[in-house]
Amino acid sequence: MHTCQECDYEHIGAGAALYFDKHYKRFCDPHEVTMPGFIIDGRSRARLFIFLLGILLFAGPAFAQQKPKLRQLRIALPSHSVSSTAIYVARSLGVFESYGFDPQILVLEPRAALAALLTGDLDFYTAAGTVGRAALRGVPVRVVLVSFNRSDLVLLASKEITKIEQLRGKALGGYTAQASVNVILEELLRIKGLRPEEYSILNVGTARAASLISGNVPAAVVTGVEAARLVKLGFHVLARASEFDLPSGGLGTAVAGLQNKRDVLRAAVHACLDGLRIAATQKEKVLPIYMKQFALTQDEAGFVYDNVRGSWALDGRPTADAQKLDAELTRRNMGLKEPAKPEQIYDFSLLDELAKK
Repeated sequence: MHTCQECDYEHIGAGAALYFDKHYKRFCDPHEVTMPGFIIDGRSRARLFIFLLGILLFAGPAFAQQKPKLRQLRIALPSHSVSSTAIYVARSLGVFESYGFDPQILVLEPRAALAALLTGDLDFYTAAGTVGRAALRGVPVRVVLVSFNRSDLVLLASKEITKIEQLRGKALGGYTAQASVNVILEELLRIKGLRPEEYSILNVGTARAASLISGNVPAAVVTGVEAARLVKLGFHVLARASEFDLPSGGLGTAVAGLQNKRDVLRAAVHACLDGLRIAATQKEKVLPIYMKQFALTQDEAGFVYDNVRGSWALDGRPTADAQKLDAELTRRNMGLKEPAKPEQIYDFSLLDELAKK
């Protein structure tokens, strides 16, 4: 018997069939594989091979199949508000991802958003009213989905102002000319008896609530979320846009997009419809989203949700009353001789295609 210099095993003789394993104090077959702590003989080695092969057969496809790459979906909002609930829900609950999208959501003022739609840098803009009025000015854009039949916007005033009449001669907080915010503000004031020449509107962008708090304007149109907070601080609600039917929120896109990337836009509209229907029927899923998105308490989130209950456009289209008033306000705001025809503003062909599936 001699000790092999390479393996440190004691062999019975040169070329012998057995060797002495010092670890286990036994004679072993040279075809066995020995490791500290256990022995794998020929039969065990075969079993191990079959076991590993099984792992490769069953787990291999899972490792080989990589997660599909998501397509970026670029959506711009005029501001963060309840009118974009369907977008928030679809993003938070993974609806967009299930349709193959990675949603990129940003806030843009109307002119920048419309320009981005035309260059293809933006897929959708959620200010349906703004998109519709741009279409009537000849901009090649269309509204392809409507989220609400009533707006959540509120005309809020400083603590010293308790009546609409006190706004005469004042400069009020609004947005860009012909934006939905301004159109709604003008209609609210008209209903309450104020004529356009009796007030002016300042474009304070998305900082309308901040301008009101700082005292830069005595009154401003704010979102329902902003109103829920400001009322607690003593500001007064003078009027609500929910007093009349009017399309609010949705998706507007470029006509070129409808032609060049129709399949992508159709899938995105489908995802938003799913988000819209979840929002309308599953309050318990929406409240946590509101609380996170708007930094609300549960009570505030419940108030905001209840404020828009019954306003959802579940099929993605405005009611006849909402569409009629929208056409009249647009005619008046833009100085048109007659109300616009629906096809000049809307293109619901994607909804039609989805309804056939």
